[in-house]
Amino acid sequence: MRLRAPKSRAETEQRNSRERYIRSLTFDSPDRVPVMHHTLKGAWTTYCRELENLYARYPSDVLLSSRTHEPFALGGSERGHWAGGQVTYDDWGCGWLWNTPDHMGQTVYFPLAYWDVLETYRPPDPMSGEEAVEQMVAEVDADGHQHFVFVDGGELFQRMIFMRGMENLMIDLHEDREEVYVLRDLITEVCLKRIERWGATGKVDGIILRDDWGTQQALMIQPRTWRQVFLPAYEKLVEAIHATGAFASFHSDGVIDDILPDLVAIGCDEINPQVHVMDIEALGDRYRGDICVRADMDRQYTMPDGKPEEVRQLVHRLYAAFGSRDGGYVGWAEMNSDVPIANAEAMLETFYSLPPN
Repeated sequence: MRLRAPKSRAETEQRNSRERYIRSLTFDSPDRVPVMHHTLKGAWTTYCRELENLYARYPSDVLLSSRTHEPFALGGSERGHWAGGQVTYDDWGCGWLWNTPDHMGQTVYFPLAYWDVLETYRPPDPMSGEEAVEQMVAEVDADGHQHFVFVDGGELFQRMIFMRGMENLMIDLHEDREEVYVLRDLITEVCLKRIERWGATGKVDGIILRDDWGTQQALMIQPRTWRQVFLPAYEKLVEAIHATGAFASFHSDGVIDDILPDLVAIGCDEINPQVHVMDIEALGDRYRGDICVRADMDRQYTMPDGKPEEVRQLVHRLYAAFGSRDGGYVGWAEMNSDVPIANAEAMLETFYSLPPN
């Protein structure tokens, strides 16, 4: 059974952040738009105290890990780490090179670059980094579960790229190689076990699936291939999330309008898309009222280069497209080092003013 917001008058008058987010997901009239912070490492380096003060004035409705400032996540080193320009390895055996500690690195070693090693490859223990679960439980208890709790449900397509290499995987998909399905199922099984472990705590409200599927112009592969290879796995993962009682959220950057109907059909409760590379108003006309949208705030242009008034106008545009007094819109407050602090404040201040009186 999925979580639902309380209905009694007494409970309605005592809303907290958790209920606010749930009401937005379920179109049950939140008192205002819920807000979720997302801070890239470079922003902490650049702004530090200024950012902490800003977040104190406009808190997140989502409880984030005190260690990472991100949703709680299993895994000790899922994408390597900064090591002075040296290659580091994650739990899957992928080698990562970080050129700066402020931003994520890129894969430079692919453990399945040759399919002939697939038969002997062994995935990581799904419970590696399980101390993150205990950390989450302790922090939720300390919070009194007043905030919405998101955890990471893992990635599928991106992990396949990290394992195989982008060019290799694209050729594999074109050739419809049997090994693709083996690798897909191997990764899906790890994600399913982690989802089950999170759900067993009884503390999780939402689980995020994350895969960047679009370029700035189109889906990376043909929609029919996506539906044949990947949709069955996502459907299984969403079913597993709902079985824990949590909401299912799906993140993807790029142009993904070809697959949005499929994500709605398999029961995703929330999507976190890069709406600015698509037609915002057309997306709103098609999906408003059907799925909650945690919309990207245009980190490519408006946030780093625009004026505070342009940021405010963008927030109102996104709310008009996806939100209403019934809910359906979440303020996604992503912050990077290239964003002026005045723009971050304009974004958060405007989120907090919605819906307008």
